[in-house]
Amino acid sequence: MIKDPKTSGQQQDLKRWDDEGGAPRSGHSSHEPPFAPEPRVTGLYYFNIRTGNALLEDPEGDTYSDLHAARGGAITKARDMLAEGDRKGEDRRSWRVEVMDRANRHVLTVGFSEALDPKASGEAEAE
Repeated sequence: MIKDPKTSGQQQDLKRWDDEGGAPRSGHSSHEPPFAPEPRVTGLYYFNIRTGNALLEDPEGDTYSDLHAARGGAITKARDMLAEGDRKGEDRRSWRVEVMDRANRHVLTVGFSEALDPKASGEAEAE
């Protein structure tokens, strides 16, 4: 009969070590790759449109990986609305997008006039 050299207390300590994310013991395989990428966190952002005398609230919002990506989304929305205004004969260059986070806190403002600049969204100009 072979006796397990580990006492009950040692086994519990090793199990707790594993459960709390300790390093794998020799002969014990890890359940996760050693350098697993961190999960990507996305945020919900609302894009309210401030016109000269009104506020058009975004009831649904959109998800983006970070504030920089949300800024790109705001620029795209501004460009689309500028084009729509041009078709209708409206000057919307003084309008702006007010970006709010999930808690309805203001985090960024993008003027429609900024959307006219190709460098605003990080696009490179063709030379």
